[in-house]
Amino acid sequence: MLAPNVAMGWVDEDAMKKLVTIALPVYKRLDYVVSALQSIAEQDYPNIELIVSDNGENGSLVKDLADQWYPRPYRFRQNPSTLPLPIHYNQLIEAATGEYFAFLDYDDVISPNYVSELVRILDDHPDVAVALSREEIVDPSGRILRASSADMPERFSGPDFLRSWTMYGYESYATVLGRTAYIKADGGHPFFPGGTYTDDAILIKLCLRGAVGISQRCVFRWRWSEISHGWSLKCASLAEDTRRFLRFLDRDPAILRYQAKEPKEWLDIKKHLFRMAWHTYYERWAGLYRERMPPASWVRAGFAMPFIRDYYGMVSEVLWYAVKGKCIKCIKRLGVGSRGIDRSVQ
Repeated sequence: MLAPNVAMGWVDEDAMKKLVTIALPVYKRLDYVVSALQSIAEQDYPNIELIVSDNGENGSLVKDLADQWYPRPYRFRQNPSTLPLPIHYNQLIEAATGEYFAFLDYDDVISPNYVSELVRILDDHPDVAVALSREEIVDPSGRILRASSADMPERFSGPDFLRSWTMYGYESYATVLGRTAYIKADGGHPFFPGGTYTDDAILIKLCLRGAVGISQRCVFRWRWSEISHGWSLKCASLAEDTRRFLRFLDRDPAILRYQAKEPKEWLDIKKHLFRMAWHTYYERWAGLYRERMPPASWVRAGFAMPFIRDYYGMVSEVLWYAVKGKCIKCIKRLGVGSRGIDRSVQ
């Protein structure tokens, strides 16, 4: 769009808009890459730097898809061998040149006004460090399963948002629009080998930098699948990531800087985040992994956390009922019913 300029005659207003970097990391599965590319191509915001990055040793397949389905200029990079997820993601942060930055995983999509709507919030409110959209959780076919709450404030202080982490129905913070300079200055993704909590860590540090803006007028659609990276992660990897995340809350330089300024507030925030992390591990251990693991391995996995009184109280209760259930089954197999011992088995 051209607009008059007193000194130069005409200027391109689109070119004057701030550059936004969207990073599209790809691993082995390519089945949803086209959908992700199309959702970026359909953005109504004109000044986007797309970086497509192949971390799965896919030959020319990823670039071929991007060439075919993304009509705008873009940057392509490819690792010669697969790197751990946090290292790959930090490569993309380092490569970003836009003022604002967002990841979009290969199997997720964003609404056509996602970038323009969140850029508006960041442009209008310099104290906002990160902007979020409405979130819809969809199944592999794209059918909406759940959504974040429509009844929430349009603005939070960073600490208030961290305290309300699980209150409004967000299930993934993989795609948010943050200020690139803050993300780079705070070191990007911590090294959690399995990749769990890395998105959370970025958001936490952005929230300690400034306010959070929320728009209900645009959407991030997060695709839930049992074979996606997070849900296919082995229990031992989730345990290691959780332990590292708990240490991160005590050791990360960006967090320590905030703690030095606001010790009481950080102690309160940390309490909420600490419980969120170990409770996530507990829920998956008690449900998902119980179905996937041999009984002895599953029991050992229950003791993978550092000592946390509430956590081990819940684990003990689950193990007690598991043992009780086993005992009842054994008794029934021996022929003991409600009327006592069946003498025929003696």
